[in-house]
Amino acid sequence: MRKLPAALTVAVLLAMPLSSAHAAPPTADTPPMGWSSRALGCSVSEASVRQAADNLAPLAQAGYRYVILDGCWQGPDGNADPARFPSGIKALADYVHGKGLKLGLSLSAGTKACAGAGRGSYKHEADDAAMVRGWGVDYVKYDWCAIPTADFPGKGTRDIAQTLYPPMRQALGDSIAFAMNNEEGSTVPWLWGKDVATTWRTNLVTRPIADTYANMLSVWETAMLRVDYAGKGSWADPDLIQAGLGGMTEAEYRSQFSLWAVAAAPLILQADPAKAPAPIVANPKVVAVDQDKLGAMGRFAQTDGWYHVITKPLENGDLAVVLFNESDRQTTISVKASRLKLPDASRYRVEDLWTGAVWSTKGDLSAAVPGHGSVMYRLTPSREHAAPLVSFDLDPAKFLGDNRPSVFEPGKPVEVAATVTNTGGTERLRDVAVTLAVPDGWTATPRTDSTTRGLDAGETFTARWAVTAPAGAEQKTYDLTGAVTAAGGVKLGGAAVARVAQGPGSGKSYISDLTWTKSANYWGPVERDQSVGGKGQNDGAPLTIGGVKYAKGLGTHAPAEIEFYTGGRCSTVEFQGGVDDEVGDAGSVDLEVWADGGRAAHSGILTGAQPAKKVTADVTGARYVRLVVTNGGDNATSDHADFGEAAITCS
Repeated sequence: MRKLPAALTVAVLLAMPLSSAHAAPPTADTPPMGWSSRALGCSVSEASVRQAADNLAPLAQAGYRYVILDGCWQGPDGNADPARFPSGIKALADYVHGKGLKLGLSLSAGTKACAGAGRGSYKHEADDAAMVRGWGVDYVKYDWCAIPTADFPGKGTRDIAQTLYPPMRQALGDSIAFAMNNEEGSTVPWLWGKDVATTWRTNLVTRPIADTYANMLSVWETAMLRVDYAGKGSWADPDLIQAGLGGMTEAEYRSQFSLWAVAAAPLILQADPAKAPAPIVANPKVVAVDQDKLGAMGRFAQTDGWYHVITKPLENGDLAVVLFNESDRQTTISVKASRLKLPDASRYRVEDLWTGAVWSTKGDLSAAVPGHGSVMYRLTPSREHAAPLVSFDLDPAKFLGDNRPSVFEPGKPVEVAATVTNTGGTERLRDVAVTLAVPDGWTATPRTDSTTRGLDAGETFTARWAVTAPAGAEQKTYDLTGAVTAAGGVKLGGAAVARVAQGPGSGKSYISDLTWTKSANYWGPVERDQSVGGKGQNDGAPLTIGGVKYAKGLGTHAPAEIEFYTGGRCSTVEFQGGVDDEVGDAGSVDLEVWADGGRAAHSGILTGAQPAKKVTADVTGARYVRLVVTNGGDNATSDHADFGEAAITCS
C-alpha cells in the first residue's frame, strides 16, 4: 500500500473540504448493543475478552452483539500487543464471530492511544483502517487523545475534529460501525456527527461515566440537551450501562436503563456480562423501546427539574413513557393526556414494562415513583378490557419538592397516609381496600377507615394511620409497605422509606458525636475528631489548623456535605474552620452552614496559609442542618477542610 509522506498527509487533511470528507455513516437501523472492556483497563487480555464473549453470547438473543476492546490492546507499533493478545486480533475476531457476536476496537485520532503503549492513528488512517478490516473488525471506537494541535495552526478544536474524523470514517468503509468518541465539548460533535458517525458522544467534557447515581444523572441531563441532533442511523451516545458494577442501587440501574432506552441510546455494558443483571439489561420489552425501528429519541413531555416525563413515539404508533423521579424521596408523578400527544383513541392499554402489569386509561398517567426510580409504560390504542390505571402512594410528600424521607423520632407517633386514585378513569373502581405493614416492633393505629365502596374517574381515597417507632430504635432507614385491592382482581403494592432520627439533646453537643442522616466527601470518608488523612476510615491525624490542635470536630475534603436532623429545636452552630496543616500552605475552601434550604453562614475562602476562622450560624427552627465545604474556585487538590470544635446548641 502506498503511503503519503507525513508532511503531505497533514497538508491534505488541512486542505480537505469538510463536505468532501463526509459520507453517510454505516447503516445502523438501531442503536448498537454490546459490552466494553473499559472496566478491565489495562488488565485486558485475549483470555478475558474471550471469557467476556462467552458470557455475552447468552445475551445475543436480547440484542447484545458487540464485544468492544476499549484500549490497551495495542503494542507500540499499532499492532496487537503480543503479550496481551498472543493469537492476534484476527484469531480473536474469528472466535467472537463464532459466538454469533461482533468485534470492536478502539483507535485514537491523535498520536497516541488513550491508554496503554499503543500509538494513535494520526498519519496512519489508511493503514490502520486496512489493518482492522483485514482482521474482520466490525466496530471502531475512535477516541480523542494526544491530538497534535500544533500541526493545525489557526484551527479550533472543532475544526481539527472535523478534519481528523471523516478520513478515518471513509477509510473504514460502510461495513464497519464508526463510534465517534470525541469527549470534548469544544468539538461539538452533536452539530456534525450525524453526517459522519454511527454514534457520537453527548458529553461536554472528557468525563467517562462513573458508577454513581450523581454521575449518571449529570451525563443524562447533558444528553437530553442533544435531542434535536440525534436520529435514525446516527445515535447520541451518553456512555456505558453501569448495571452490575455495584455502585448504584437496583432502582438506580433500572432508571439508567429506562432513560437510555427511551433516548434510543447505545446499550453497551461495562460490567462483566455474567454479572450484569439480566432482569434489567435483558428486559425484552424495555430493549424493544431502545431498538424501535422508528429511531426517535425521547423528549420531555413535562419536567420541573425534579420530576420528569419523557416520551418516545414508536414505529407501530405506540408511545413509550418514562416517569423519572430525580429526587431522594418517593413522589407521585402525573401527566395529562394533552401533554403526551397520544394517537387519537378513546382508550389506551397501559403496560408497565418493568412489572408486566396491564391497565387501561383514557389518556392520563400517574404513578408513585421511588426516589431515584422510574416507571416505564407503553401505551397502545386499544379497546380491550383491563382495570383502570390505579395510582397508589404511601406516605406522599407533604409539599412539592420535599426531598427527604419522613422522620420518626423513637416513641413519637407520626401520621402516615396512603392515597389511591382512579387515574385511568375507564370505569369505576369498586370495593377499594388499603393495608399498611410496618417493621417489627413498630405500631400502626388506624385514624380513618381503610376501605371505600368505590372511586369514579379521577377520584382519590386517603387512609391514615398513626405510626410509632419503638423507643431505642436504631437511627437508620426502614421500609413501610402497603397495598391496595379492588374488585376485579385489582392489586397494587407500594412502599415508602421511613427514617428514624433523634435530634441532639438539650444544651451544647459536639457534632462529631451525633448520628448523621447522610455524608459525602470527595476524598475518602468524613472523619470524626481527626483530619481526613487518606482514603480509608480513621486514617487521619489530630485536627490542626495554623498549628492549633482541636480534640473534637470533623475532617473533610472539599467538596463535602454532612447532614444531621435537628427537629426544629436547635439555635446555633459554631466551629473553628480552616485547611488542615497536613497539606501545608496548599488548599482553598469555603466552609458553610445550611439550615434547611438556606445558607446560614460561611467562612469565606480560606487557604492553608491562614489560621482558623470562627464561624457562628443561626439555625433556629431548622429541621435539618448541613455542614458544606466547597473548593475555593480552583480545583479540589489539597482541600482538606476541618470543622474544629464543631458544636450545636439546642433546647
